[in-house]
Amino acid sequence: MNKAIGRLFVIGAVLFAALIVNLTWIMAVRADWYAERPENRRALAEELKIKRGVITGFDGSVIAASRRRSGYYAREYPQGALAPQLVGYSSVRYGRSGIERKLNGELTGQTSALSLENWADRLLGRRPEGAAVKLTLVPAVQRAAQQALKGQKGAIVVLDPKTGALIASASAPTFDPADLEDSWERLSQDANAPLLNRATQGLYTPGSAFKVVTAASGLDNGKVTPDAAFVDTGTYVVFGGKVTNYGGEVYGPNDFTTALTYSINTTFGKVGNLLGRKRLISSMERFGFYKTPPLPLPQGEVLPSGRYDEKGILAPDAFMDPLAVAWAACGQEQVLATPLQMALVAAAVANGGRIMEPYYLQEVVAASGNVLQKAQPRQWLVAMKPATALELNAMMQRVVNVGTGTAAALEGIQVAGKTGTAERGDGSNLAWFIAFAPADDPQVAIAVVIEDTQSTGGEAAAPLAAAVIRTALAQPELP
Repeated sequence: MNKAIGRLFVIGAVLFAALIVNLTWIMAVRADWYAERPENRRALAEELKIKRGVITGFDGSVIAASRRRSGYYAREYPQGALAPQLVGYSSVRYGRSGIERKLNGELTGQTSALSLENWADRLLGRRPEGAAVKLTLVPAVQRAAQQALKGQKGAIVVLDPKTGALIASASAPTFDPADLEDSWERLSQDANAPLLNRATQGLYTPGSAFKVVTAASGLDNGKVTPDAAFVDTGTYVVFGGKVTNYGGEVYGPNDFTTALTYSINTTFGKVGNLLGRKRLISSMERFGFYKTPPLPLPQGEVLPSGRYDEKGILAPDAFMDPLAVAWAACGQEQVLATPLQMALVAAAVANGGRIMEPYYLQEVVAASGNVLQKAQPRQWLVAMKPATALELNAMMQRVVNVGTGTAAALEGIQVAGKTGTAERGDGSNLAWFIAFAPADDPQVAIAVVIEDTQSTGGEAAAPLAAAVIRTALAQPELP
């Protein structure tokens, strides 16, 4: 009998300990996860009683404010739908996304940085008040990017290459967060995915815009020089297959600069195999491929670029035969990239080979006026040698001056860029353009992608980049 009681006691003690461990896991380790779940409407409803902090643009103008209605606060948007996929939504019914979710603690005044002020609020029986969040987004540039995409599917990302500050992030089609509650069913079921942040979640074949990565690798590894000689016959036969040029073009004798200027696939396929799989993939990793860019958004809202199959991203050491290497060097094969990643590629050339961490948060200011957080630009990666970046800068200027990117040329401003046209196999293209300007002192780097077009990157994407760059450089101040 005593043994049986002893066993029951041990079993009870183990179960009790398991209960304590589980409760500790739920209440401490996973507390934030449960609090953020859309299903947890009680927590969301309680937070709606708190005056949520304003979200402002870099110029101080309000993007998202709070207005009290029947004891609860609701978001309102004085400038309309400005970067809604990035800023996100805050809904008692559908939860939160984007910056609204990532910075929920700051915006509701419940972050640990406000612990002293929260203690004073509790002592006096007051609800905490949210901190104000100032973004690096420049509203005028953001509006220009959204206007450029109007009526199309695609994305535009604008960065300061010297700091990593996100100046604009546009995704189309888009939505109005003010109408989210009434439009959710339509938006969530729309095949065009307006809720998706294409700038950071859209994975696209980069096409010839990726040739900037291949060129950097070839120059950095000493496999080519800007004036290295090649001959194009229209076809590069390799490993039982072939690489051909867009539209069946034949260019004859060309040097490496000309190959980038006119986007000659056969030359870049040959350079890919001069490099080999290991060097090409290693260069991709130095640009940030195979890594999730450190833009602070909720999990899953920023995706890594790299080589993908139907199961997801492949390991960097995944097998590639020489034909696969050749096409990957042209930005085709299984290579997929986000617009954010391709903007970072342009920024790397603009910034002498160094890639800065992308960020959108300029500062956080408590209701008391105390500055809780301020932007501190940090280097993320080194993509290439400074000398390589200088050579590529000159080569990309030629693309805009006389090559496939002439539609991006601006009077009085030298633009350096690269077009890309990825054929999708269904008769439509993905049109790309990546660039930076002014070429001699870069202030902005940009990536534009347009889906489902019959046009090339030079025709569909380059003019949009020019319009956005012009607007950005006309601003009195950038982050």
